[in-house]
Amino acid sequence: MKLSQLKRLILETLEEETEPQYEVYDEVGKIYQVKRAKPGMTKEEMVCEVTAFDEINKNETHGVYKNRSEANRTANELLKNYESQLNELEVEMENYRTTKKEVTEKAKVAKERIAKLKGEKPLDKKK
Repeated sequence: MKLSQLKRLILETLEEETEPQYEVYDEVGKIYQVKRAKPGMTKEEMVCEVTAFDEINKNETHGVYKNRSEANRTANELLKNYESQLNELEVEMENYRTTKKEVTEKAKVAKERIAKLKGEKPLDKKK
């Protein structure tokens, strides 16, 4: 065997060696991540099965649970609350739009009365 072949074999052997593998014990097992509700999310999208070794983003997580039924129950509650808040917001926005329209109409009438009292011609924006 030539010296160059021997060097190549030694280098290949060194490259193949990696850090020793250690056995990892997982006493926690499966856990269930419940994500925060977002528009269009379903319960199935909110509940994810993870392990202690998976990366969980704290900013998008509502909670982590030991059993799936508790995670599903929490996800259902979150979805109901989210939909309820969304409906309340829609009602409030409709009230806001109605009030804004009424205020605009009253302001127009008040400007016309003021112009009439001053003896000016009424404002006509259609010209």
